[in-house]
Amino acid sequence: MTHFADLTLATTMHNNAPMSAAMLESFETNLGTVDKIVIVDDGSSRPCRLPSVSSPVRLMRNEQPHGFCHASDLALRAVRTRYALLVDADVLFEPGDFAGGYAEFQKDNWAWVNFRQTNFQGEPQTGYEQPMMPPWIFAAGNQALKLWEKFQRPPVARPGARIVEVEAAHSSCTLVNMQAFRDAGGFDRWYWQCQSDIDLSLRLRKAGLRVGVDLGYGVKHEGAGGKSGGAGRVLDLYRSRLHLYEHFYPVSRFYLRPLLFVRHLFELAWFAVVALWKNEPRLQTRIEMVKGVLKGYR
Repeated sequence: MTHFADLTLATTMHNNAPMSAAMLESFETNLGTVDKIVIVDDGSSRPCRLPSVSSPVRLMRNEQPHGFCHASDLALRAVRTRYALLVDADVLFEPGDFAGGYAEFQKDNWAWVNFRQTNFQGEPQTGYEQPMMPPWIFAAGNQALKLWEKFQRPPVARPGARIVEVEAAHSSCTLVNMQAFRDAGGFDRWYWQCQSDIDLSLRLRKAGLRVGVDLGYGVKHEGAGGKSGGAGRVLDLYRSRLHLYEHFYPVSRFYLRPLLFVRHLFELAWFAVVALWKNEPRLQTRIEMVKGVLKGYR
């Protein structure tokens, strides 16, 4: 069993203690141990018990749920090692060369590196490695996104390397340089569930640090592949992405909201027609989207 020195595994949970335990057990079974495990219980309805693992565990609890971004920030701020591995509860670690990626991560100014992922059906989720879609693609909708994706080329690492630099990387299973994280001010707690990792990636790159994806090791991630989590999650995604684009792409302030409003109106009209002859649950969602863009998705 490998011991990963100077590494803390940080994770959050919210009413999913068995899933979190399975994630931690898969790391220990397939990869080894870490200096410490930090868990933030983000307001679960019942306090969670500590998992049975070999690495020492620190459990913190929010009495009320504050959201994934706030909880993840709290977990990372409790890390005392030089590096952390921030992991979603719905990840399972596979056997493989995690150690090689961890060793490479500690060199060459890397600050934030995610791992390749497949969903639980075994489908690769290459969207985690793509550049950010332009704001107008986001506003235009899924068909424009699919066309844009066809022209994206997969990242290729330099000879002898396995980590490739990307524009932004998600936080689903991510190695974190803790000094870089602190210097950047951590996660922006304005975010609730979505996009705080993209915001942090862009801020790290702006500071001259490197963000990447490890092409040499992969994990299973149940949430990979666009599980929406309901209308509330969708609204939060739009709210967060709008905030992100208007901050990093200032020109989008002039066109993004009007384009989104027109798009949601067309979608609302289409789903209203469909609802005439069959039950169309997305109709109510589109009503909320039209209201949302007018309110800034608040």
